[in-house]
Amino acid sequence: MATVKKKVAPVEGEVSVADALHFEAVADEIMRRPATASAGAITPDAPHIGTLREKRLHAVLKHYLCADESCHERLIEVSDPAAITADGTAVGTAIGRVRHPVADILTGGEIIEVQTGTLYPLRDKIAWYFQNTDYRVTVVHPIPAVKYVSWIDPKSGDILSRNRAPKRGRVKDVAREIYWLSDFVGDPRFSLRIMLLEIEEYRMADGWGRDGKRGSNRYERFPTTLKGDVTLTRPTDYATYFLPDTLREEGKVFTAAEYATAVGLRGRVVYGMLHLLEKLGLVRMTDEMRGRARTYTVVS
Repeated sequence: MATVKKKVAPVEGEVSVADALHFEAVADEIMRRPATASAGAITPDAPHIGTLREKRLHAVLKHYLCADESCHERLIEVSDPAAITADGTAVGTAIGRVRHPVADILTGGEIIEVQTGTLYPLRDKIAWYFQNTDYRVTVVHPIPAVKYVSWIDPKSGDILSRNRAPKRGRVKDVAREIYWLSDFVGDPRFSLRIMLLEIEEYRMADGWGRDGKRGSNRYERFPTTLKGDVTLTRPTDYATYFLPDTLREEGKVFTAAEYATAVGLRGRVVYGMLHLLEKLGLVRMTDEMRGRARTYTVVS
C-alpha cells in the first residue's frame, strides 16, 4: 500500500530570493565569528560549541535588519530633563537622573527592538519610547517555522542526535505574546514584525529520564534560513492572521469556543485575542447569549 504524504502548509509571509540569500549570508558570517574569552569561549564542559555574550539568533537578526553597526545599541536621549519613566513617574530635573534606554537599532526615525524570547520585558521600554520620543517602534520577534534539534552530551560535548521537530511555527503562535504589547497595537507608530525561520537548536541532555531530555536546558539557537516575513501594523494585518474567513460571513455570530476552533488557539489566549480584535474594531461583542457563552460578530 502506497504511503500518503501529509500535505504541508506553505510558510506565511513571502520572502524574495534576494532577501533569503542576504539572510543566509548574514547568518553564515555571524556563525563564523570566533567566540572570545570574555564572551564565554570553548570550555571543557562544551568543547565543540563556543558561545557569545550576545546570542547568535539575536545577533543574526540585528545584522540582517541593519548592517551598519553604528546604528546598533544606541542610547535614546530626550531633550526634556524632566522625562517621564515608563511607570508614568517624573524622575526630577537633573539630567543625570533621567533613565535613557538603549535601543537594539536606531535608524532614521525608527527604533527596532529584537526580542527572541517573551515580549513581556518590552512593555515598559516601549511605553517610555511612546511617552518621550516621536520615533516609530518596530518589535521583531522570530518564530521557528522549521526547527532541527541536536542533543549534546553534557560531559563530552558530543552531538548525540539530531532530529526535525514536528511542530511548524505559524504567525498565530505569537498570539499569547501580543497581550503584553496590547497597549500599543493599533497605534500607527507601532509594528510587530514576525520572522519565520529555519533554526538549528542545541540542547543539553542534562534533564531527567533515561535520555536526559525532559527538563533539559537549551544551549543555543542558530538561524540558517529566512522562510517568511510578516509585519503587523494596521487592523487589516491582524485580521489576515487572526480572523479566519469562516467567521467573516455577513451576520455570522460566534462564541469564543468557535473562534478558538477556527483560528487554532486555546486557553485564556483566546479571550486575549478577542479583546485585541475588539480594540482594533474588527469584532464586537453582541447582546446574544448561547447558553452561558457570550457571542461576537465581525464588524463590517
